[in-house]
Amino acid sequence: MKKSLIGVSLSSSSSSSSSSSYLHFKRCQLMYRLSIKQLKLMEFKISISNYNARRNSAIKVNIKNNLVPLIVLVTLMIFVQTIYAQSMGISSGAITPDASSIFEMRTTTKGLLIPRMKTTERDLINSPANGLMIYNTTTKQFNFYNGSSWNILLSYSNSFTSATAGADHSTTSTADTLVGGMTVTPGAGTYVVHFNGQSDIPSTNSTTTFNTATAKTDLDSIYTDIVAVTVTGTHGLTFGSGDTLTAGVYTITGAMSIAGSLTLDGGGNSNALFIMRGSAAFNTSAGTNVTLINGASPENIYWIAQNAIGLGASTVIQGTLFSNNGAIAVGAACTITGRLLTKAGALSFGPGTLSLPTDTSSINFRSLITLIMYTASGAIANTGASTYTGDIGTNLGAITAFTAVGCTVNGTIYQAGLTTLVTRIYHKATFSLYQNGVLIPNSARTLINSSIIDLQGIAIVQAGETIEVKWRMDKQISDNGQIDIGNRILTLTEVR
Repeated sequence: MKKSLIGVSLSSSSSSSSSSSYLHFKRCQLMYRLSIKQLKLMEFKISISNYNARRNSAIKVNIKNNLVPLIVLVTLMIFVQTIYAQSMGISSGAITPDASSIFEMRTTTKGLLIPRMKTTERDLINSPANGLMIYNTTTKQFNFYNGSSWNILLSYSNSFTSATAGADHSTTSTADTLVGGMTVTPGAGTYVVHFNGQSDIPSTNSTTTFNTATAKTDLDSIYTDIVAVTVTGTHGLTFGSGDTLTAGVYTITGAMSIAGSLTLDGGGNSNALFIMRGSAAFNTSAGTNVTLINGASPENIYWIAQNAIGLGASTVIQGTLFSNNGAIAVGAACTITGRLLTKAGALSFGPGTLSLPTDTSSINFRSLITLIMYTASGAIANTGASTYTGDIGTNLGAITAFTAVGCTVNGTIYQAGLTTLVTRIYHKATFSLYQNGVLIPNSARTLINSSIIDLQGIAIVQAGETIEVKWRMDKQISDNGQIDIGNRILTLTEVR
């Protein structure tokens, strides 16, 4: 059969309606059989017009009784036995389908409605074809089959949400608290979370005072607390010579001493307490070495003497050395992690190294918590190139020679009386992203200077959950410290 352009016009003959629908086949072979008897009851009037000049044929079917075009289309499909089409079009007016399409629809008043089903119903489709598409009513998304699995047809509508604020906001909180206006409640999904803001971390001052008279009173209280601890055992006058001592409170009658090496074993307890309390003087021989194992720590070790304390050259010892009524003299090249305290007597040290323990002691040191050397009544002297980490003070007496060549004091020297210190403080600010009250891993950043803060994280959000930005300042004590933030924006971009 010769190929030709055939236009099929399906329209109602009712005068009350002027709407028409057109079904077009471009360059097609049409073989049909029509039964007049079957059409008689529907009162079809068929007219065929030939347009030989354009080598076209048109079939116009006028339908009475105002039947909808869909019924006519179905009727034609029943009586047209075979249709071979290169292109087909459906529209509200006559069109010629685009040559590149197998099927074209044109309308400005209606849409295309594809099959709608739940996820469970979709998954029951047997052997879905590659490219098969449905609308998923469970997820409210279009799905397509890629030959091996169902996938989401990406949509970029509402793909991001954000919160912005420009008013300055401040905090003095040392615990994470909400940055003003920085809360977003997106829908369920996976999001890249991004925060950007302009922070201000002004420097400030910390004004403190130290009164050596108050320290003297506190020193008495510290001594009272130590000797009030219940005794657990006794010990001979001499420690060392390779011995290992377990935690406990030991009383020693007479002058105690250490010779050689001594090991203090905490037994796996980081709070293990060692108190060696003698009734007379306390001395170490040159080269004495006290080592700590299994949790024993300098802040919980106390060497208490009623009288003077003297350490031989090159002694290495841990803990607080406390004389109730005598001087403390430390020989050359000694290393001490602890404190030298006396209620009545002079202190001399060096050259050597004296450092404050880093952890909190089991005993409350009150106003002396930062001091490594203090005497309630006596002078304090340094010898040579010593290194001190901690504060030094006396309530009565001179403090001398700490400006010697090679001497370093990482702390403050308090002469007798009241000292007021003004220290410049540079606070730190920490910003973090939170999802429903839980820190988003690795999202926190800490600043020490005013700058632009930039945070990013990934959040898998459930319906109703919130994304927030929180911040805090460090715990440094200052007179009026605070941190500020100005222009800021929190943006969530959905990813799939």
